[in-house]
Amino acid sequence: MNPAIPTSLEKELQLASEEGSVQLLSNGLINHTWIGRSSHFSFPIVLQQINKQVFKNPQALVNNHQQIHQIWQQQQSLYPFKIAAPLPFSNNSLLFYDQKGYPWRIQEYIAETISITKPASANQLYEAARSFGEFARMAQLIPPHSIQITLENFHNLRYRFEQFQTAKNKGNADRIKEAFQLIKNLENRFHYIDRFDTITNSPVLFPTRIRHHDAKIANLLFDNSTNKVIAIVDLDTTMPGFFFSDLGDMIRSMAGKTDENHTQLDQIVIDEDYYDALVTGYQSTLAAYSTPEENKWIHWSGIWIIYMQCLRFITDYFLNDQYYRIEYPLHNLDRAWNQYQLLVALEQHLKRKFNFEPGSF
Repeated sequence: MNPAIPTSLEKELQLASEEGSVQLLSNGLINHTWIGRSSHFSFPIVLQQINKQVFKNPQALVNNHQQIHQIWQQQQSLYPFKIAAPLPFSNNSLLFYDQKGYPWRIQEYIAETISITKPASANQLYEAARSFGEFARMAQLIPPHSIQITLENFHNLRYRFEQFQTAKNKGNADRIKEAFQLIKNLENRFHYIDRFDTITNSPVLFPTRIRHHDAKIANLLFDNSTNKVIAIVDLDTTMPGFFFSDLGDMIRSMAGKTDENHTQLDQIVIDEDYYDALVTGYQSTLAAYSTPEENKWIHWSGIWIIYMQCLRFITDYFLNDQYYRIEYPLHNLDRAWNQYQLLVALEQHLKRKFNFEPGSF
C-alpha cells in the first residue's frame, strides 16, 4: 500500500489538484518520494517524507544539503554535475512536520534525466566513478566539522564487527549454528579490521574526508540520451568519513556481474574491466587531491566495504531480520554468503593483478 501525502502538506504547498499531478517516484526502504507541482513554484518539485526512525535528526539532513548546494553554486563552473536545490516552505524552513510528527522536505526536480540500477558498459562506470570523484573533490572545500553526522558509525568496520560478535553471542541460536562456516570465514579475516584501525587512527596520513557514503549508480542522474552524468542525488549520508567509502561502495555494487540478491555463488565474480573503470575513473579526478598513503591503499576500498556489508547482513540474520527488508526467511543469510563470495572474488582479482596475498595486503 502506497503512503499518502497528508492534507496539511497539500494545503501548505497548494499542490495542483488535477489527476496525475502528483506521482509517487519511490516507495523505498528508507524514504518515500513524490514529484509534483505546487503553486509556490514555477517548476516541478520533489517532495519527500524523511524516515525519522532511520534519520534521528532530520534537521541535519537538510542543513547538510543546503551547505553542499551552496558550495556547488559557488563552484559550479568547475564541476560537470548538478546538485538539486533544497527549497523552503512558506515559513522559510527546510522542514515541514505533519500532524503525525513526520518530517517532510522539498527540493528541485531535475528534468530530462534517467536513473539506472544496472550499468551498461565500462565507459558508463568510468563516468559514474569520475563524477563521484568530482563530488568528493568539491566536498573537500567544506570544513568537515561543518557537516553533521547523519548516521553514526555508518562505515565503521570495527563497530560493525563488534555488532556481529554481539549478535553471534546473543542472537537466534539456530541461525547462528546454521552459519557456522560463514562465521569462521569472517573471523579468519580479522586482520582486515586491524588494517582498518591503522587507517582511522592515522589522521595525518588519512585525514577525515567528506564523502557521499552511498555511491551507487542509482544515485546518479544521467542524460536520457548519453552516458553523461547530469546530477548527483540522495545526499542524506554525505558526511565526514574516510577515503575508501565511496570507491568501496562502487566496487561492491558495480564491479561484479551480479547483485547482492544473487544465490548462484559460482556466478559471483569481479568483472576486471568494470573494476578498472571504477578505480581509474575515481582516481582520474581525486588522486591529485589525496595523500600518497590514501592513493597507496586505494585497493583496500572494496575489501573493507564488501566485508562490512557481509557482516551487516549476517548480523541482521542472527537478530531475526530487524533492519533489512526480506522476501523469504533465509534472505539475509543468502545475502551474506553472496557478499562473502564477492569478497573472495575481489581477493582473487587483486592477487592476480597486483600479486596481493589476502592475508598480507
